[in-house]
Amino acid sequence: MRYLLIGILFLQAACNSSAGQIETDVRQIKAERKPFQKSSVVIKSPKDYSHRESENGKGYDPKPRAVLIDEKAGKYEFRWIGYDGKQKIIKYQRKDALDALVEARVQKNSEDKFLYKYLIKNLPNSPTYLSGFTVQTLANDVKDEPFPIVDDVYTGHMAKFIPDFSEGTWRRFAPLGETSPKVEAGKNIEFSLVSLALPGIVGCRATGGDLTLKGVGEHMPSELEMATPGYDGWASGYTIGPIERLATLNKSEKAKYILENLPKFQEAGWMSAGTAKIYEKILKREDLAGALEQAKKDLEKEFITGEVFSIIEGLNQ
Repeated sequence: MRYLLIGILFLQAACNSSAGQIETDVRQIKAERKPFQKSSVVIKSPKDYSHRESENGKGYDPKPRAVLIDEKAGKYEFRWIGYDGKQKIIKYQRKDALDALVEARVQKNSEDKFLYKYLIKNLPNSPTYLSGFTVQTLANDVKDEPFPIVDDVYTGHMAKFIPDFSEGTWRRFAPLGETSPKVEAGKNIEFSLVSLALPGIVGCRATGGDLTLKGVGEHMPSELEMATPGYDGWASGYTIGPIERLATLNKSEKAKYILENLPKFQEAGWMSAGTAKIYEKILKREDLAGALEQAKKDLEKEFITGEVFSIIEGLNQ
């Protein structure tokens, strides 16, 4: 009997320990918004390349190289032997070589449309200035929205034939820096767009530094040019933007939409894993109203960011 009692006590202790572990696993912590992610593209010197013909008609080895100068700042020198036999150097900086983040807010304007505001913060430790921000939209009315007339900011749409921007309409904002200072490290800038569509999670991109290269009087070897990242070299992240189809979803589909995007919310730093588990439990019951009540409390306690609240609030309309 004594051994049976001891066994029961051990079993209770194990259960209590397990319960405590579960409680620890779902404990909420404050959301910590993540900066734009660096590109995975690696810049390397070409291993195989063609020889050139010099000014005097003789063949020669141009020796094309990509030389890393400053890793944090993403600075390189593209070097090769020119047609005149002298070394040529073009300075290059990676377009993802900035430390910045985006905070998005949504509010209704006087025309009962959603006004999307994007505050881009170029963090104090960023090695270069912000040269552009691009956001994905999945609503037809964004195509027809006029570009705001602002002297110091270029606004336009990325071409759909570019694979990275083929889905939806990607609106690009680029501070020109001619009538206002550049968005250097520690500075902020805000862009906005208007749409009737509800907010959902979308992709976004950011670029840092000068997008053009200063020439040296001749083209660099094509193999070296191919080593230069394209649009896939831009920094990337998530934000919220207008998504037309969200208004057509039924209750079950809306709950499923949020549920399926919880991993992205965590990836963006909009909520912790513990907080995500709470919403997972609520949304599996398709309790959108309960998710909104939870979001109101979590936003006040900073367990979620405004982006999460805006999506849940919109889907409750």
